[in-house]
Order: sequence, then structure tokens, then C-alpha cells
Amino acid sequence: MTAVRKIAVVGTSNIGAVKYAASTMAAEFPDLAVTFYGLPGGKFAKARVDGQGHFQPPKQDEATRKLAQKVNGTATLDLRGLDAVLVIADALGMVETLFVAAQYDVIDWPTRRDRPLLSGPAFHAAMREAITTRCEALARQFDGIAPLFVAQAPYPSTAVTQAGPHRKDPYAMVADHPELPRLHDMFRAALTRTLAEHGITFVPQPAETMAGPFLTKPAHAKGALDFRAEDRVLDDHRHMNAAFGASLFRAFALALGPSGAEAKADPNRQIKE
Repeated sequence: MTAVRKIAVVGTSNIGAVKYAASTMAAEFPDLAVTFYGLPGGKFAKARVDGQGHFQPPKQDEATRKLAQKVNGTATLDLRGLDAVLVIADALGMVETLFVAAQYDVIDWPTRRDRPLLSGPAFHAAMREAITTRCEALARQFDGIAPLFVAQAPYPSTAVTQAGPHRKDPYAMVADHPELPRLHDMFRAALTRTLAEHGITFVPQPAETMAGPFLTKPAHAKGALDFRAEDRVLDDHRHMNAAFGASLFRAFALALGPSGAEAKADPNRQIKE
């Protein structure tokens, strides 16, 4: 009999996509028992793991603790003794990086758009600074918790690049950037490396959900539900639906790998899959 591994999915409102895919994931991964804990972005950023391994908002923030209790059934989540924790956080420096790319031409790249010039090393330094600031904050929030996996907030849907109420910068500003694929590869490599320096495994957004660099297919934004109230449908093109959540959780499960017993019984399982 396969041992059940205990997993926590913790993060901002973006955990909703995975939360509403829970029944699908339970059927696909019966060996993973998942607990969810979410807070709105600004409130999540102030929560952290205490010396006893409990993730919680500040004790003096009574309003947020009441919200956590209402949404999650508990104000605090004990992360000790778990087999893994998946954090779905914010964009982790991506937005700042895209704003720089939108406003400057990088000298070392072959294309020009009549923007002020920035050297390749300067662009890399700005990107690394934006990423490092967020990764260090995340590492402090979950100090002492391992193994720790992190996924970015989902890329917004293509609606944010188009004229209308959902248009959002910097995504619209870089939609026609000729170096966008290069930039996407660079950002992901830098984020993966920086998280690894803090002992954290990066779970990239699955390619099957992407409409292109930094964007999600519109179908994954349709019917997205508010993590605080299942009957409340969101229409902001930033939060994703259960189909997206299932895809992201599969990517996490692949990164997590089989249990020790399963790996010992079939060491080639991951290769075959």
C-alpha cells in the first residue's frame, strides 16, 4: 500500500485555482493529502512561519486572523512534519522586469525600438535585484520549512494586452516586444537559480496553459472562482480556473517526484513518465 504524503498549498488568492481542482487531484494523486491555506496578497505578505513552524498572520492583526479562520478553517497552519509545501506567491519580480524591458532597448540585443539604451549587464542587474528582493522575502516568510516549492501567480490572460477594461501594463506595453521569448527564458532561468540559492524549488507555469511569454490562454481564466467564496465568479483575467489549477498541481507533483518507497521500487518511473 502506498503511503500518503501530506502536502500544504499556501499562498495568495491564486491558490483558488488549485483549491477548486482538489477533487480532480485527489483522483489523480490518491497518495497526496492536500491542505489549503490562503490570504489576499497584501495580507499574505505579512504572514510568516513562527519559531514553532506555524504559518500565520501577525498576532496583533485580529482582522486578518479572523479572515484566515473564516476562509481556511484555522488562523494558523502547522507546517511541521509535512512532506512538502507548495507556495503560490506573487509575480516574484516579473512585473518590475517587464517594465524595464518596456522602457529601454538593451544594447546587447539585436533589435531597437527607439527607446533609451541600457547595457545587457545593467538589465540583468535590474532583473536580478527585482527577483532577489522577492525571493529573500519569501524565504524569510517560510524560514525553516523544507522541502519548499514555489510557483508564481499565474500569468494574466491575453485580455490584458488588448484595448478595454481588462488592459493592464506592463503586459500590454511588451505585447509586441521583439525580444519577448528571449526575455521569458532569461527571467525563468534567473528566478529558478535565485530560488534554488535559497533552497526552494521553482515550479514553472505549465506550457500547455500559456498563450505565449508571460500570458495565459483565455480559456483558463473563464469561470475562475474567488478562493474566499466558491459561488463568486471572478472576471479579472488574473485569477485562473480549476483546469489551470489541475495543470499547475500536476507540474508540482512531477517536481515532487515519487515517494521514497515508490522510487526504490521503480527507480525509472520519472524517466518513463
